[in-house]
Amino acid sequence: MKYLFSSILIVLLSFSVLGQGNPPEQSELAAGWWKIPKTNFKIKFGGYVKFDLIEDLNPIGSPYYFDVTKIPTTPDSLTPMKGQTATLNARESRLHLDVRSPSKIGEIRGYIEGDFYGSGGAFRLRHAFVEINGKWLAGQWWSTFMDESIIPKTLDFEKPGAYVFARHAMLRYKQSFKNSYLAVALEQPSGNAQAPTQEGSFENPLPDLTARYRLTRDWGHIQLSGFAATVRYRFMDNSSQNVSLYGFNLSGQLNFLKKDNLIYQFVYGPGIERFRGGMDAGLDVNENLQALTAMGATLGYQHYWSPAFSSVIVGNFGQVENSEGQDENDVHSVNYMAVNLVWYFAENALVGIEFLHGNRTDINTDSGTANRIQLSVKYSFN
Repeated sequence: MKYLFSSILIVLLSFSVLGQGNPPEQSELAAGWWKIPKTNFKIKFGGYVKFDLIEDLNPIGSPYYFDVTKIPTTPDSLTPMKGQTATLNARESRLHLDVRSPSKIGEIRGYIEGDFYGSGGAFRLRHAFVEINGKWLAGQWWSTFMDESIIPKTLDFEKPGAYVFARHAMLRYKQSFKNSYLAVALEQPSGNAQAPTQEGSFENPLPDLTARYRLTRDWGHIQLSGFAATVRYRFMDNSSQNVSLYGFNLSGQLNFLKKDNLIYQFVYGPGIERFRGGMDAGLDVNENLQALTAMGATLGYQHYWSPAFSSVIVGNFGQVENSEGQDENDVHSVNYMAVNLVWYFAENALVGIEFLHGNRTDINTDSGTANRIQLSVKYSFN
């Protein structure tokens, strides 16, 4: 990945120089797009640079993003992270490349995007997919079970603790109707379950099945999505335990005034934690696998004080119906709140300050609280 930047810059400069001999053709394209000479391909390069100054007022095990499940709840868990901590980084900075071309079956699109949240700040893949005629999608993209249109516009890279937030490799089909669409996908399983003491290993025998229906109008949109999945534990004697997982997600956005909006999400079901990095199955008293039913509720509001200033406030609560065989220090419930003020001081540039508060409670009722202040500067070049 270390040659990524130089390669992209060389390609873009080449397109720029070659394109100067054909200005009429370029002018027919939408802003930001380049036509590759003597081909049917058009490309668009974009992304943003973002700097974060983070001040943790309480210990938390995730210095670069506010993950409430990493809040310490016992003296032992406090040991490696005592006191206040200041963190400065630019890991969220992002690059993407969008390529499109016409064909007999409709427009074909290739998209790739990455940021620097890999190990040690390395470049890592976020999205990469091929889309055909707006119907078929093959690659890595937001899970069909989530609602990517209502991702809270916080300065923090992480999102609420009980909020559906996942990128998966998938094969998806989308059928559009008037003011609505239906999408169905097969997605890469990415579960996390408690293993029995008897030696063996987990299997993912089938891909996750996900689906969503969305209705969009001038007032906003409403979406209902669901999933079904299976997790299996294979013992050394070749016997196995299977657990069925499923859930639903109701979400949407309401638009009002000139630019304000209200977002909401309610998610429930046995196994939904697989879409948030949590544990989707635990053990009962007999060490049999049991799906962990969980719920999460999110409510957020974005208000524009003026064309140059806006604020977001978002709250979230989540809880797990834990199994009797889980470790007493496993997460039982989380709370999350964020509020910010953002100043758009120039075109495509902003500076903002944000306060984040979180609480984690474990099965044994031990709890911990964290508070954070974050200052961010961001410049977009889409």
